[in-house]
Amino acid sequence: MPEVVEKDNHGIAKGKQCNAARDQSKQQKQAIRGGDVTFSLTKTRDTFADWFDAIMDAAELVDRRYPVKGCVVFRPYGFFMENAIMKLCEEEYAKIGISQALFPTVIPESFLKKEGDHIKGFEAECFWVEKGGLQPLEERLALRPTSETAIYSMFSKWVRSYKDLPLKIHQTCTIFRHETKNTKPLIRVREIHWNEAHCCHATAEDAVSQLSDYWKVIDTIFSDELCFKGQKLRRVCWDKFAGADYSEVSDVVMPCGRVLQTAGIHNLGQRFSSTFDILYANRANENVHPYLTCAGISTRVLACALSIHGDSGGLVLPPLIAPIHVVIIPIGCGKKNNQESDRQVLEKVNEIADTLKSKLGLRVSVDDDFSRSMGDKLYYYELKGVPLRIEIGQRDLTNNQCIVVPRDVGKDQKRVIPITEVIKVSSHTTENHELVVENVIKDELDAYKARLKEKAFSFHDSMVTNCKSFDEIVACIEAKGGLARFPFYTTEADGEVWDKKLKDACSAEIRGHNPDESVPPGEVCALSGKPAVCYMYCAKSY
Repeated sequence: MPEVVEKDNHGIAKGKQCNAARDQSKQQKQAIRGGDVTFSLTKTRDTFADWFDAIMDAAELVDRRYPVKGCVVFRPYGFFMENAIMKLCEEEYAKIGISQALFPTVIPESFLKKEGDHIKGFEAECFWVEKGGLQPLEERLALRPTSETAIYSMFSKWVRSYKDLPLKIHQTCTIFRHETKNTKPLIRVREIHWNEAHCCHATAEDAVSQLSDYWKVIDTIFSDELCFKGQKLRRVCWDKFAGADYSEVSDVVMPCGRVLQTAGIHNLGQRFSSTFDILYANRANENVHPYLTCAGISTRVLACALSIHGDSGGLVLPPLIAPIHVVIIPIGCGKKNNQESDRQVLEKVNEIADTLKSKLGLRVSVDDDFSRSMGDKLYYYELKGVPLRIEIGQRDLTNNQCIVVPRDVGKDQKRVIPITEVIKVSSHTTENHELVVENVIKDELDAYKARLKEKAFSFHDSMVTNCKSFDEIVACIEAKGGLARFPFYTTEADGEVWDKKLKDACSAEIRGHNPDESVPPGEVCALSGKPAVCYMYCAKSY
């Protein structure tokens, strides 16, 4: 029987089309990385992996040429973004009473071995220090793969009474995991820059309440500032954090259709406090174990923001992580016999820049390098993802106007705005005593940010597909990727058999269920036919 080949409307085999697109994108990626061509790589499901690798090099975010696999160098432009995310996380934690600390990088092997499931989860990923100079150490030291054991060993010394609770700390640091899969900058690396929070509570109710506070911080970072959406899920019990009672995560659908776990929030119960002898005297003067919670985000957050918003021209940066909010380009300057005109234009350009910096706190750059062509400048700032571009020439100055071009919509939706409006800044106080600053460029940035959020949320929602059968789940994963949502009969370990069947059928896995979703009466499991108790989500992952 002849092979049945699915074709598009032009009669071309779809599989061959995809392979051709992948081959072409790989060639473009190598050319971009070698500096042979400018960046121009369409971001599709099939070409996303090459787009991501190419943008790391072209936009000068990281350099992967450091001679240790999985360890990349953050270049200044990229580290500004990563640092901005971590600073926001630190600020949000400070608002809810979580204080910053810093713990040692090395952890004694005996600490890791205290919690059996925990060491099983991380032992194979640990980097071990076995010598001090030339002398063998009495005990091996692990470069921290995560910090529970280090931090809780100190909690046992700090917590004595109910008056010491809650104890809430966080740290921004690096952790180390010996990844054996293919490494990828920001997404799967061996040295991971991250923030982890650890809190100690008197009651189980306080611990659950803390999880809600963690989620509020995550929502502020992801949705409000970085303008993308993740799917909140409670992990299946066979894939929770090692040693936790349960784990909740944010899975973000990437342009390739796979999901990336981008935040982890864990209810550790009393297991670690029992293991590390954390005891406190309650109000009845009884010694009891407190409840522990933890949360973490890493460079994967930055990876998601860059991936979700970027396009074929390069980066499209949310204002939070944009090293430059506004670039102002003088037009037609640097020519002979034009000095007075140039002086007038540059004077106005600098006035606008100073106003936006001093009164709005914006990060503004003036590109007055007249040796570069306008085309080079437009390409450069598009690649770098600068949110707004302002162009001013002598004719604009005469007409009291400037051209404002947002990065996400480009010149097709450029705006002509009076210069007097650009430098006009007013403010007033609301009934809640909040200071509101008004300015047309601020409004443009707010509108830009809103468009990014709307587009990213729409993409996420389009990549969640409701399925009613095993075959529908498999077809969804293979055809479009994303998250297949389906009614399921259990949240317990007996559901793992279906996880294995889905992995065999389409290389996807059951990621978890959303604890905030309820199942209507009469809903039937898509896989077993039994009464459903939750909606599970299935996807391919990194």
